[in-house]
Amino acid sequence: MAIASLNTLSNILKEYYQGPVVEQLNKEVLLLNRLESKSEDLVGKRAYVPLVAARTTGIGARAENATLPAAGAYTYERAIYDLKYLYGKTAVTGPSMAKSKSEVGSFLEILRSELDGLRTDLQKDLARQIYGNGSGKIATATAGSTTTMTVGVEVLNKGQLYVGMLIDLYDVSDAATGGATPPAPTYTNVTITAVNASTGVITFATQAAALAVNDFVTRAGVKIYTAQEAPVDAAPPANPGTWAESDEVDGIQKIVSATARLGGIDPTAAGKEWWKAQAVSASGTAGTGSTFDLTLNDIQIALNKARTAGGYPTAVVTTLGVQREFYNLLEDQVRYVEPESLNYAAGFRTLSYNGLPLISDIEAPYGKMYILDESTIKVYSDQDWHFLDNDGQTMRQSGDKDAFEAVMVRYMNMGATRRNNQIVINNIAVDGGPDAGF
Repeated sequence: MAIASLNTLSNILKEYYQGPVVEQLNKEVLLLNRLESKSEDLVGKRAYVPLVAARTTGIGARAENATLPAAGAYTYERAIYDLKYLYGKTAVTGPSMAKSKSEVGSFLEILRSELDGLRTDLQKDLARQIYGNGSGKIATATAGSTTTMTVGVEVLNKGQLYVGMLIDLYDVSDAATGGATPPAPTYTNVTITAVNASTGVITFATQAAALAVNDFVTRAGVKIYTAQEAPVDAAPPANPGTWAESDEVDGIQKIVSATARLGGIDPTAAGKEWWKAQAVSASGTAGTGSTFDLTLNDIQIALNKARTAGGYPTAVVTTLGVQREFYNLLEDQVRYVEPESLNYAAGFRTLSYNGLPLISDIEAPYGKMYILDESTIKVYSDQDWHFLDNDGQTMRQSGDKDAFEAVMVRYMNMGATRRNNQIVINNIAVDGGPDAGF
């Protein structure tokens, strides 16, 4: 009697699914899709990026026959970026395969259903990380109890916390950075049982102690690190470490920051100001809290800051809500069109401002607009999303169970070769209040 073997299953997965997974994942994460064409290959654990920290001093005008300027030289630094290891795993049981083995179409539908779900979840989580700050924190509590935590509605509107998701809960008092030992979660593998996007409350099984303000959530198993890893080299020049804060990718909120350490360089340290990104605050009519209406002047100031730093912005990236605020600014002042040349993803078109595409993304951080020079934002990756099949098997038996699993993996991180040419506009009000995102 014929039976579906592991080799047969592996061949089916490779032939029928591997290509679509790679293509769809990259195209659905809009910002990553733009940066992929500038992706940098990374072989080994790290990328070492040389940086010019200061210009030469050997320049000056002189009188006839005067002494020439003293020779000068550029000052160099290096940024160091580690790979982060991203995984997605799915499984099918032996009985489900046995019931469908006689019908290839039926069997493929089972696999396709599972892998489509995996692809969707990978896409959502990768997009969250691409726009994140590398800390691993998905949400921080504003209140809590033994069975609930109140968080910002942004992460719930975006589906970043959902029913059935496994999370780790950290007590903020145990998670201070800079200590000798990385913090550990207070509760692990907690299942979310309910989500209320209106109130920001997530519910889970009873814990031993109540959650409190500033406690926070990570995806289960994601580790938080100390502020700086130990130097690799025993003697000078010691490796300064990469300032990795977690297992997750160093995203846009970390790259476009005036204070976040990136690539082992602290922009707040004396003489390191050249490694700061720049920020502008919205300056229009005051909204709720510390938010203000966006003005065209705010955008122009941000563009001017980028140009003054020697940058050449290539895109404006923001949320759906801030995009609406921008459209409202144009309605009474400017006639605008949607040129075909500014298509940036299948099915999407965008307006331009000063020749730059204004891109709205569901996963972009609320209340912010980024003016990016994408040429100096890098994706470091050894290869694209792929099945973990070094042993030749795309599917393998899951432990001692009558089940078989497939694992998708990508080793990657994000970084920058320059930061002072990247600008963020903060505290933007949408409809007078927090960014609704739509």
